[in-house]
Amino acid sequence: MHTRYARLFQYAWPHWRGWALIVFATLMSTAGALLQPWPMKVFVDHVLGAAPMTGAFASLPEAFPSMRTREGLLVWVVVSGVLIFVLNSVVDVVLTRTWTKVGRKMVYDLASDVFGRIQRRSLLFHSRTPVGDSLSRITGDSWSAYTVFSALLFSPGHALFTMVAMVVLMANLDPWLTLLSLAVAPFMAASAWIFGSPIRLAARARREVESRIQSHVQQTLTGIPVVQAFTREETEHRRFQEYADEAIRAERRTAFVGGVFGLSAGLLTTIGTGAVLWFAAARVLDGYLSLGSTLVFLAYLTSLQAQLTTLVDTYKTMQTAGASVDRVNEVLDGGAGTEAAPRPRPTRRVEGHVRFVNVSYGYDPSRPVLEGVSLEARPGERVAVVGTTGSGKSTLMGLLPRFYDPWDGHVYLDGSDVRELPLEWLREQIAVVFQDAYLFPMSIADNIAYGRPSATRDEIEEAARVAGAHQFISRLPEGYDTVLGERGGTLSGGERQRLSIARAVLKDAPILILDEPTSALDAETEASVLRALERLMVGRTTFIVAHRLSTIRTADRIAVMRNGRIVEQGRHEELVEAEGVYAGLCRHQFGTSTAHVAVAG
Repeated sequence: MHTRYARLFQYAWPHWRGWALIVFATLMSTAGALLQPWPMKVFVDHVLGAAPMTGAFASLPEAFPSMRTREGLLVWVVVSGVLIFVLNSVVDVVLTRTWTKVGRKMVYDLASDVFGRIQRRSLLFHSRTPVGDSLSRITGDSWSAYTVFSALLFSPGHALFTMVAMVVLMANLDPWLTLLSLAVAPFMAASAWIFGSPIRLAARARREVESRIQSHVQQTLTGIPVVQAFTREETEHRRFQEYADEAIRAERRTAFVGGVFGLSAGLLTTIGTGAVLWFAAARVLDGYLSLGSTLVFLAYLTSLQAQLTTLVDTYKTMQTAGASVDRVNEVLDGGAGTEAAPRPRPTRRVEGHVRFVNVSYGYDPSRPVLEGVSLEARPGERVAVVGTTGSGKSTLMGLLPRFYDPWDGHVYLDGSDVRELPLEWLREQIAVVFQDAYLFPMSIADNIAYGRPSATRDEIEEAARVAGAHQFISRLPEGYDTVLGERGGTLSGGERQRLSIARAVLKDAPILILDEPTSALDAETEASVLRALERLMVGRTTFIVAHRLSTIRTADRIAVMRNGRIVEQGRHEELVEAEGVYAGLCRHQFGTSTAHVAVAG
């Protein structure tokens, strides 16, 4: 078994009872297929032809006297045909129902694992991978589990068993015609091998362009306000059409290769059938084969060729599914990006002593964002990290909850390297208030309790009061049960930020990261949000990432970053008097005469 398909077998084993039922139903289906042409033989040879029954049929008139007459025998032919049809129909229903249950469960189990793995990949991965591509792998490529097991186990298994049984019965009817019927098989196998690789490459190209279409739609709809504001609807529409044209070309390539393969297989089958018909007619005319036996043989030949085509198509199907399997395996083999430590969860209380020791990191190996940065925050301290856009402030803070891991250096929490701590436990100790207060399309109460789902309604409301959000929530028609729009779009920026703060309050983590939480707010809204943040910071080790210096007036220490390095550290008054980079930032934002007063507040 090819290694790229091996992982999928773990999704089949939990459903072994379903597989057992599928095997049993497949055997019954094969038995029905083998029995189906025999009533016609009896009808032609013994009802119309009045030939005496021989072989296995010879004892039937003794057991069933009604079969001794043509009329009675005709009744038995009709009844047996109906019974075989009913048997096949019932088996097909059972088989389809079981396959649907087992197959879809495998698909969703695989999709769940792919989703879980993508969800835990580092922010660097997510920043480089379009959401549409990830969505395509979860919802589309995960169907490869169903395709592979259908093409690899069910279809070929059924085909092989049926072919063996039919060959045995055909050989009993006429061994020479049977050998002639099988002569076409090697040529069909060679055809599948020749076309397999082009089919797989064409299928891979098709899946990639379909993923790009999905990514384009997702990105455009996510940024629809910008698209409409800059009247780029036609541009994005044209781009979609370009992707669609590319998808059509990929689909045409797939269809062409598959069509040529189908043509070759069909031509071989037709030639083989013609040869069998020629020699079968000669055998009947020479008296070696009865007309009824010939009809049974031809019925088996048709079924045999269909099963042989199914068997050969297995290779083509596997090549097509291989494109999706490869995309799934890329996710499952790619690792989580941020590996969790195997150590057990610490039971001691976190004090909140954080140290960054000579850390370096970048998103591109050739362009470091941080270079040899060292910074310390003692328990309960408020440390502000300031600097111009692109200086590395947010990237530095991303190392603490391990959104990224440093290339060099270490990040310590209470003396332990964060890479040696359980990842889930580490992130439970840190609350983050982002600049972009992302809210989910669910109720306000659920959004506030997102980091602590077990919280009671009283605890949720108390957190909202601390964040200064209770008043505007109470004015909403459904209060805390109000369901928000996509990304919280039904609220103002200040309201969304206060809900984000309430979420951090309820989490009650000992370490707090405020990543430019007021930079997108107006002065009045900023003042109310800052009051909420003041209440949130009490008793917590707090890092304040700021571009607007008005948010850092209560910091115990300020670290000034420039080009990925910390160039100054100290209190506000010390840094202003030093007349360095920080003083320049103050003059730029507040003017020379007001810098000290405006920031120190």
